[in-house]
Order: sequence, then C-alpha cells, then structure tokens
Amino acid sequence: MLTFVPGLNAWRARRGSTGGSDSARYCYSVWLRHLVTLSSYGFRIKGAQIGELGPGDSIGIGLAALLSGAVQYVGLDIVPYSAKANLENIFDELAGLYSRGESIPDNYEFPLVRPKLDSYELPTYLLDVTNFPTRVDKIREELRAGLKCSQVVNYQAPWTSPHDVALASLDLIFSQAVLEHVDNLKETYRAMFSWLKPGGYASHVIDFSAHHLSPFWNGHWAYTDKEWRLVRGRREFLLNRKPLSTHLACASRIGFDIMLLTRDYDDSGLALDCLTPQYRGLDREDARTRGGILVLRKP
Repeated sequence: MLTFVPGLNAWRARRGSTGGSDSARYCYSVWLRHLVTLSSYGFRIKGAQIGELGPGDSIGIGLAALLSGAVQYVGLDIVPYSAKANLENIFDELAGLYSRGESIPDNYEFPLVRPKLDSYELPTYLLDVTNFPTRVDKIREELRAGLKCSQVVNYQAPWTSPHDVALASLDLIFSQAVLEHVDNLKETYRAMFSWLKPGGYASHVIDFSAHHLSPFWNGHWAYTDKEWRLVRGRREFLLNRKPLSTHLACASRIGFDIMLLTRDYDDSGLALDCLTPQYRGLDREDARTRGGILVLRKP
C-alpha cells in the first residue's frame, strides 16, 4: 500500500529488480533448458532470430542464446531493469561457461528452475560453435558501444506496442516466469503470433503461484478484487491471476499449435471453497496447477 505514496513509489521504481537473471549460471541454465526442450520439436538455433518477454535484471538469457548460435536478439520489458546491469561481466562469464564446455546447472543448484531435463550435459550437438571466438569479440564490442547502438541486441523498455517488433521476423519468442505478470494476455499472444515467422516457436515457463503474496501457494485466488487492488498498489505489474486454461485458450484462438504442455501439480494449497467466488469454479486441473511449460508453434 506504500506504493500509493508518490515519493516512495518513485524510489521503489528506481531501485527495483526482478531477481535471478543477473547470474550468468542461472541464465546459462535457463537458456539451455529451453534449447534442449525445443530441439525435440524441430527448433534449431543456428542463424535464428529470437525474442524474449521480460528479460528482467539483465539480458543474460538472450546473451546465452547469442553465444549458442542465434544471430539476433530482442528483449521486451515493461521496466528497463537490464539497462542498469553490468552486461559485459555477465557476458564474459557466459562465454567462459561455453568455452569450458560446462554442464547445464542442474536442479541441485537451481531446484525451482524449469524445464527439467533428463541430462544436464552440455548439448554441443545443438550449438553452432563456428568461429566462436570471433562471435564473442563481436558481441562484446557491441555491448561496450551500448544497447542503443547494437545491431545484434535490440532492447525495448518500456515495451508498449506489438509494432515494437517487425512482423514475421522471429524464429523463437520465449519467457521464463513472465506471462503470469502480463495484464493483457490476449494482446500478448496475438503479438507473439504476429512476430513469429511461419513455423516459428514460442517457449514459455509460467508460474501460477502466489509469489509469496500469501502463506498459501494459491492464496492469490482468495483475495477479492478490492483486496487485490490494494495488494498490487501502483506497481507496474504484479500477477494477472489467470490459470493455465486461459493461456491455452489464448494460444489456441490465435492459431498456435500446442506442441508441449506440462503441469506441475500441488495439492497443498487452500481448498476451492476458501477461494473467492470467481476462482471457486476452477476445474480440478487448473486448481492444482502451480506451474506449467508451453511450447507452441505457428503453422
């Protein structure tokens, strides 16, 4: 509720962070998990143009993708968190991880990160290592020149319009625990569909929990709309409180083919009759789904 105080809210906005994506090992792990998962459905990174929704504290996941073989990356954020990051340091750490052929940091190091994999060995067969030192030098030079001057990295913050990305220009759009924060899901899925080339992919890890806004993982569904407005305050984003079925409906209506759908279940939360009326009608699958992974493809 302190966000309603103008001075305090401005201070919060200046000092805000999302947590996690300023760690090179985290970014390396997240990107390679997406890449391995996508490879089962035909995606290849060599020469790909990719986009990310909500990079967060850094564009480290995008840099990891560029080092693995992508040729161009666009990051779309509501708040320019990444502009404050020391990207050159993160980049150098990422380049070192690839150069040493380090395994993907697994669930012992990052127990909450999804997707989970059968093997955490570095998938060298999926990477484009052609002229790797030259690629490293080129990207580093662009980072030193600044994101606004880069031909390889396009960072849009704030992202305000679907027109911020050219139509049919991307081979992949992905996100990591971001789509639960997006207020207008219909518009966002429509935008992603328009950005992708025919045959392009979308890969999303979505967290449906209360994000510590309740002692119960599903407690955000127990707040009335009035209470939720107080919880959100004047934050630029919080949670949209939409279940997985809403995401599936948005994706299907716009024309995506659903290649992969996985659910993480949790039966430890509040019972349905403890939720507000608008969420008591959740079906059993949605009510138990604490997290999900979606791989989509544009026909």
